[in-house]
Amino acid sequence: MEETNTQQNTKAGRGFGIAGFVISLVALVLWMPIAAASVLSAALGGGMGLSSFWLIVSLLGLILSIVGLMKANKGGGKKGLAIAGLIIGLVASGLSVNTIIGVKKAQAEFEKIGLGDKFMDTFKEGMEQGLDSLATELKEAMDTMKTHE
Repeated sequence: MEETNTQQNTKAGRGFGIAGFVISLVALVLWMPIAAASVLSAALGGGMGLSSFWLIVSLLGLILSIVGLMKANKGGGKKGLAIAGLIIGLVASGLSVNTIIGVKKAQAEFEKIGLGDKFMDTFKEGMEQGLDSLATELKEAMDTMKTHE
């Protein structure tokens, strides 16, 4: 009976520790492309959605690691992955907060020079030209079909 009790204790907090470690690691590894995409989005007139979402992911990894560590402490389980997830989660969360601050500053600078507006105006103009061209081609195709009937 004591053997199963010992096995259960070594697994205390293990699931939370693993989940926190994995999510924190993903948040850290993918931070650079997410940060770059967030700045690009700001340059094109976008919002803070991606960088805010990434902060939530980082904090989720951190919180799960903390819960895993607490459960491991209470149950006498192994704490290695929970501690690693905690450290990585702290780093990822810090980087995510810095990303949000940097993207806000970038957004302000891009708004000063009107980069986002210029891009959106050019994009809208290109879409209008493309749709006009498509409408003309469809009309010509319909006219051709009518003449062949």
